[in-house]
Amino acid sequence: MRVLVTGAGDFLGRRLLEALRRDRPEGRRILGIDRHPQPPLDGVTLLDVDPFEADTLNAAVADFDPTVVFHLAALASVARSSETPAYAWRADLLGTLNLAEAVARTRATLVFLSSTVVYGAAFRDKPRPDEAVTPRPDTISGRTKSACEYILRDVLANAGVKHLVLRPANYIGPGQSETFAAASFAGQIARIERGLAPPTLAVGDLAAGRDFIDVSDVTAACLRVLDRVEELPDGGIYNVGTGIVTPVSAILDAFRGLTDAAFTVQVEPDRTRPTGVRSQGCDPSAFMAATGWTPAIPLPESLAAMLDAAREREG
Repeated sequence: MRVLVTGAGDFLGRRLLEALRRDRPEGRRILGIDRHPQPPLDGVTLLDVDPFEADTLNAAVADFDPTVVFHLAALASVARSSETPAYAWRADLLGTLNLAEAVARTRATLVFLSSTVVYGAAFRDKPRPDEAVTPRPDTISGRTKSACEYILRDVLANAGVKHLVLRPANYIGPGQSETFAAASFAGQIARIERGLAPPTLAVGDLAAGRDFIDVSDVTAACLRVLDRVEELPDGGIYNVGTGIVTPVSAILDAFRGLTDAAFTVQVEPDRTRPTGVRSQGCDPSAFMAATGWTPAIPLPESLAAMLDAAREREG
């Protein structure tokens, strides 16, 4: 089996590559591609490939001739997408279209890591939607991810190439960018503990609720798809989450319990996500039933690991 991963240098992409090589059956080859050079990883071939360059991408895909492609190369941050809308559309859609056209020339199965943000305004009626709920994206990130799902469906179906869509909830873990709330809390607390920042924690909307899932559990979901790729139906769409909506205020309270540092909280409007839907979860039962996967890492364990990693980074 030959497994290709786009977005190889991203938060999830690097972890998926590491997981693929840890438990690698004999004969499995792994290729990671990214727009920027990546640190070497034993047992993994890494290529600097810009998904905007269709010819280069076509050549890399054709040469590797993948069995399964995990497409992770898209903007994960709702905030960053809203700040750079033109880039968000170009990065998500053009990269996805070029990849779809390249994969359409192979017999690979493409697995797209979309997001539960595609449900958007539908969260108002159903805070924990299942896959039968029609997406009503209300952010740029949600709209680009939804559009990518349509691109893959249309281009690959026309070529007779199988594809699957995973919609992960808000994944978190050590080393995540501080553009995300939990990672921001961990980084700020680590700096406050070391006296590198004043004892004031900048926060956004603490009343917002999200389904927080550890990045390792999302990685495990990808591996489960790899194991069951022949059994899962073409065009299958699956939510990947815990099924539990946790208020951001509870995340902050959990971090308070992990530190002796005293700090005040300051709400900053520019840290509030650009959507009016506060409670966003998902129903992952279809994916669990189809694959036997269940999330294994409790939220407190994820948060503790994030704070430890932030402390080490601030060192």
